[in-house]
Amino acid sequence: MEQYCLYLRKSRSDQEAEARGEGETLARHEQALLKLAKHQHLNVLTIYREVVSGETIAARPMMQQLLHEVEQGVWSGVLVMEVERLARGDTIDQGIVAQAFKFSDTKIITPMKTYDPNNEFDEEYFEFGLFMSRREYKTINRRLQRGRTASINEGKYVGNIPPYGYQRIKLENDKGFTLQPDPQEAEVVKMIFQWYAGNSGEQLGPSLIAQRLDQLGIKPRKNDTWSEATIRGILINPVYIGMVKWQTRAQVKKSINGTVKKTRPRNHHPLLIKGLHPAIIDEQLYDQVSNRLACYAPAPINRSQTIQNPLASIIVCAKCGHKMIRRPYVNKPSMLICRQPNCDNIGASLELVEKMLLAALKEWVKDMKVSTDTLDLQPVNTLSLKNNQLTIISNDLKVAYTQMDRTYDLLEQGVYSTEKFLERSNALSEKIQSLQTQQKQLEVEIKKEEEEVAQRSTYLPKIEKLVDIYWAIDEPGARNDLLKEVLDHVTYSKEARMKKNHSDAGFTLKIYPLIMPKK
Repeated sequence: MEQYCLYLRKSRSDQEAEARGEGETLARHEQALLKLAKHQHLNVLTIYREVVSGETIAARPMMQQLLHEVEQGVWSGVLVMEVERLARGDTIDQGIVAQAFKFSDTKIITPMKTYDPNNEFDEEYFEFGLFMSRREYKTINRRLQRGRTASINEGKYVGNIPPYGYQRIKLENDKGFTLQPDPQEAEVVKMIFQWYAGNSGEQLGPSLIAQRLDQLGIKPRKNDTWSEATIRGILINPVYIGMVKWQTRAQVKKSINGTVKKTRPRNHHPLLIKGLHPAIIDEQLYDQVSNRLACYAPAPINRSQTIQNPLASIIVCAKCGHKMIRRPYVNKPSMLICRQPNCDNIGASLELVEKMLLAALKEWVKDMKVSTDTLDLQPVNTLSLKNNQLTIISNDLKVAYTQMDRTYDLLEQGVYSTEKFLERSNALSEKIQSLQTQQKQLEVEIKKEEEEVAQRSTYLPKIEKLVDIYWAIDEPGARNDLLKEVLDHVTYSKEARMKKNHSDAGFTLKIYPLIMPKK
């Protein structure tokens, strides 16, 4: 259910009117906006009252909170007496407000007009104010960038999140922040560098380092397991030798087919300055690691290459859940193996797995034909029950909407205070949201069952046709496309290696079709 709020703020003219005895402004505006909400059937949950005097957003805490919630997409619209009430300060504030509402697609509702910030005609009302704010905003932004660059040149840390191994601390007797080593994480960073350099007696690659850390029960900050990319990111970061860097991923805007695309490509020559923070790794070890990384840099991927694995992204390891990949050989057939290096799932010939999959599909079709022939009417009965339940929920929603309208009447009659109105409105909103969630879930389930019933008659013939024509197709990519049309995935498991020329494949395949008819 869409949610709305009120924003009330006195202007200088309102204060002058109150001084003349014309009544309390916020109370009159609140009454007018609640009447407007009732007329438009808007669900008002919160009222923001700006009681402090301040021309800028920085001096208006309620406006700051409102903008934060608008940027988060909390509100469908904000009711206000005039658009100017939101930003009566300088043009920078006007631009900030306009951008917050535009990017979150939040409407501004006044007694005179409803403004849709993403409507080109409504946007014209903001054009004059934004014209001046853009220029001033750019000036302010340049000043901010110069300030950040100055901080970097002083060796300060300007990022919000410290890198792994460090804590972000406020500088004493100075503006800005720096870093200090985290006792536990810093030791992990040292181990990573030592393992990769081979100074600890064994030389490990990023993948094996990630596995080793997982085995030791050491977790990264955000995930449960380490990844090769995370390890590489640590190994190439100069922050660990006491440096700070800037503009590693500066935003780049490009116009592609008339649409502006924003990217953050890696800058291989960022600004590097000696930082105020202590180093965790000495420069000699860092250089040693950098030299090894340069020698083992991965070869660039040729995007023009066609798919060589007909089972790509289809076969999944039954033990670890990773996708199985093709490993080509020069003098023998390609193998299908798990991409996780430490997984003990044994690979098999790609060609053999492909043949067994087609045989399994053929057998699956036979089983499903028997199942379909004996299928009872349970899906139909289930659909009937769910449709009846959907009708009940729809009726409950109508009652709740009526109760919501009634709260406005009770407020106008003086039966409800504003606080009681908001309390009742929030309770009804939660009830309506719960009913709407149930309604959407039922609609999804009903649609899914209807699709299963409708497609069951066409799905099996589709697989039959695939089995018939599959081996007549020579292109691995075309085979892959055919399989993806009928299969969600297939799990693979193999426990033991088979002797040479053994007739038994030794592996097990389990099929998960895109449409699983109910038995």
